[in-house]
Amino acid sequence: MTDRIGARPVRRLRPTNLSTRFIDALSEYSVGVLFRWWLIIVVGCGVAFWLMAETSAVLLSSGQPIAHGWRGLVTAVYFSAVTATSIGYGDIVPVGVARLLAIAEGAAGLILFGCVVSKFVSRRQDHLIAEIHHIAFEDRLGRLRSNLHLIRTEVQATLRLCEGRDMPPPEAIARVESVTMIFVGELHAVHDLLYRPQQVVDETVLEAILAGLAAVFREFTELLACVRAQRFNSRLLHGNLASMQRLAREICGDCVPHEFTPSLRMWMDQIQRLAGELVQI
Repeated sequence: MTDRIGARPVRRLRPTNLSTRFIDALSEYSVGVLFRWWLIIVVGCGVAFWLMAETSAVLLSSGQPIAHGWRGLVTAVYFSAVTATSIGYGDIVPVGVARLLAIAEGAAGLILFGCVVSKFVSRRQDHLIAEIHHIAFEDRLGRLRSNLHLIRTEVQATLRLCEGRDMPPPEAIARVESVTMIFVGELHAVHDLLYRPQQVVDETVLEAILAGLAAVFREFTELLACVRAQRFNSRLLHGNLASMQRLAREICGDCVPHEFTPSLRMWMDQIQRLAGELVQI
């Protein structure tokens, strides 16, 4: 089918051609299957060379036809293996119709052997990618624990600004807005860790993260109680507080779709309870 732009026909390109479909089909097979096919080609073509050599001189060694019988079969299979790997020592030379079979076997052997080699290479690459993902995941967990510690430190520093004051200073209000926004981001990370885990998290690490999250919620409640005396209209703060409560309500032993130990479920339930006690400004 053609389209026309002006007077020149434009031919539509097919999404895939025969060679692409053939390569895609080979990539679906395992290394063991491809290697067995390669061995079948080597042995099958070796037998074919031997049968032809029994009736005519199609394989020459030092200018003489190869021997008949079992010795000839071994020589033919040897020549077939050399041809399939494209080594080509030259000690045995095909003549006549055997040349066509040797060319076909060489092409097929190279394709299959190349697929086997690429499978080994891709397997190593997959292993390296998995290691990189694991390192990145561990780094993410480490940053999450560090960020929760920094948030808790910031909350404690803001609480000290409110000590001994009837009205919180403007600096405290600004810091509350900032730390709330950061805390919502880390809460999203913990939520994804529980609902969409990329890898299995060590129980000790996960318990430390949940304990840090619960500690932040406890001190955050005190901070909000400190600044509520000065009622101010902050849509950003109200939106972040609503997000905090929504995410924390979904962190509980019966809410999370994965099974965890009783100690971890206890921390989840505590986080949910503390989020429900947040003082709204």
